[in-house]
Amino acid sequence: MKRIYLIISLFALLCFCGCNHKTYYGHIQTLPHEKWAVDKPLYFKINIEDSMQYYNMYIQMRNTTDFATQNFYVFMKTKYPDGHSEQDTLGFILCDKFGNWTGKGNGRLKDNKFLFQPKVRFPYNGEYIFTVTQGMRDEVVEGIESFGILLEKYEDK
Repeated sequence: MKRIYLIISLFALLCFCGCNHKTYYGHIQTLPHEKWAVDKPLYFKINIEDSMQYYNMYIQMRNTTDFATQNFYVFMKTKYPDGHSEQDTLGFILCDKFGNWTGKGNGRLKDNKFLFQPKVRFPYNGEYIFTVTQGMRDEVVEGIESFGILLEKYEDK
């Protein structure tokens, strides 16, 4: 009987410790057939409830070893709750000049987590809409399996 309580207690402890209380938002979208067409933007809606909170904003991407170039570019349009918009061009190095993938993974899939904006604060409470379009020269880019945005609450250490 004590053994059952011990196992249940250890399981509960692992579940409690495994939770990441820093993650505020995280969403990854899978691209059909590992292809991203220029006319197929991805949308991310994030509701900011505290405009005084700082965040670390990450881009999460999974590419395959079929990806043909060293760098990958996207255009990210941000629409603010007050209606105005801004656009950024983001570049990611997925492979070094020797052909070594920067992402983690032993198979054909490589996971990347890029710090996009450290210690960023959103100026307004409300819904922010991020529209992301692939920015490569090809109409359809092969070798991108998924793309996502992650917001973690920033904490001074």
